[in-house]
Amino acid sequence: MSSPAFRRNAFRALLTLHLIGLTLVIGVRFASFGIEHATSAGSLQFLSWGRELMGTLARSLTLPGFLLTIASGIGLVVVRYGKRVPRWVWAKVVLTTVGLVLAVKFVGPALEGARNWARWSAQHGQLAPQFADSLSQVSIYGSIVFALILLTIPVAVWKPVLSFGMHQNLTRKSGDTFT
Repeated sequence: MSSPAFRRNAFRALLTLHLIGLTLVIGVRFASFGIEHATSAGSLQFLSWGRELMGTLARSLTLPGFLLTIASGIGLVVVRYGKRVPRWVWAKVVLTTVGLVLAVKFVGPALEGARNWARWSAQHGQLAPQFADSLSQVSIYGSIVFALILLTIPVAVWKPVLSFGMHQNLTRKSGDTFT
């Protein structure tokens, strides 16, 4: 079961799933920018509809994409390193954990608040003053989470590349190669 061919194929499959998860998270963020731009200048009903659409995208694509990224990332670490996890992986774990906590504790409730205030505004025919506060919180915390997600990419890509020579020496000694 732990043959080099199996590990290589498992790694490639997990890497593909990891990139799909990242694409979902980052792609929905850019789609949300477009939706925000398109719906903020329209009527209150259009604003409410845009907020509902962004909430649906967050629940149906961003959250599953983020969870897929985390699960496949754990799988990648286990397949690639086993029990000898490099320190840079722990940096990624910390960045991802902080991003997840911020998303759950701050971004999610602020998004829900913005949706509720947009819905209230559409029903009452005037923009609720609380909508701007909720939107501001979404913007601040969402940007922090997005920056943390983007920061994990260079940590994951450049650090292994920089330490590739050291890893190559270790794999030559152990006889286990799967690139």
